[in-house]
Parts: sequence; structure tokens; C-alpha cells
Amino acid sequence: MPETLKPTPQDRRSRSTQAKVIRATIACLDRLGYAETTFARIQERAGVSRGAITHHFPTRQALVAATAMELLARALDPVERRAAQAASPEPVRDLITRAWGQVVNAAGGRAMVEILVACRTDAELYRLLETRLHDWDRQSRASVARAYVGADPAPDDAELLWSMTRNFLRGLVLHERFVTDPAYLARMVERFAGMMESQLTPLPAKDAP
Repeated sequence: MPETLKPTPQDRRSRSTQAKVIRATIACLDRLGYAETTFARIQERAGVSRGAITHHFPTRQALVAATAMELLARALDPVERRAAQAASPEPVRDLITRAWGQVVNAAGGRAMVEILVACRTDAELYRLLETRLHDWDRQSRASVARAYVGADPAPDDAELLWSMTRNFLRGLVLHERFVTDPAYLARMVERFAGMMESQLTPLPAKDAP
């Protein structure tokens, strides 16, 4: 069996630069939106040269796509990590309110909404992300189906309900800029979570595959 090669100092520097650039991209997308997230803004925030950025990400779309893939890799956490750590799935109300507070209404979640909206009009960005977005959607729905059951007898009802939940929470990110009182959004999340609690039920631990 071949030995695993240790990363060289150059490899570590390269990974550190990529991580720094992606963090800066998330911050820019969150604060400025997709249209204003330029190489110049990212360079300024990351504190690296333009050449260091384009060495790893030759176009803005390539950089934003890499950022999206990083964010998607984190976004399954509300279901998968808790399912792995707990004897039974998390209560639906807790799952939804935590997904809103820690994932969707956070810098990465807001940045991801900007990316998804941009995919509607930026053909190159969508081309780079299309397969990954479809794969992630299937994985997200499958994760929920392993841990929850929907109120409707349709076998995919839990997946449908979770897709509705994701779209509702993303829509609140867009709605947030028109709401002056953050507590109003929190009430909307709480009411929605309460409604979903009657429709989406955690599977008993012994029934979960």
C-alpha cells in the first residue's frame, strides 16, 4: 500500500492562501452581494496579491464556485452531525431554528443565497455548479429521509417538507433587508418551525437505518 505523502511547506502555503481567499469571498458576498464581489475587493480583504488569487482561481466564477462547494460541504451539518452524535434525530423545531440561526442566517448562508440567485443569470457560474448543486440537493433530502418521516403517506414526504423548509429559510434571507425588526424574523422562523413540527416527525432510533 503506498505511503501517504506529507504536505510540503508549499502545499500548506497554497492551502492557506486558498482558505484565506475563500473566507474573503464569503465576507464580500455577504456584505456586498455577488455583483460587487470583485477580485479587487476580495484581494483587499484577503490581503493577498491578485496573482495569488488568479493562480488558484483563474476567473471570478471559478472562485465563487469553489466558495459555493465549500459552503455546501458545511451545509448538511444540521442533520448529519446531530444524527451521528445522537441516539435519535433532533426535534424538528430545534433542527429548523438552529439551521436558521447557525447556517442560513450566517455569513456563509447569506453568501450562498447570493450565489444561488446569481446562478439564474450567470450562465458560466451555473455551468460550474449545476452538477454539484443537484448532487447536494439529493444528499440533503436523503439525509432527512433517513432520520424523519412526513405526515403524508407519500414515501418522499419528508424530503418534500425539508425542501420547503430550506426554501423558506433562504427566502427569509432575501426578506430580511425589508424588515426593520430582527425579532419579527425570529417569530416567523419559530411559527414556521411549529407548523413543520406537526408535519415532520423524527424516526425512533430503532427504526432509523
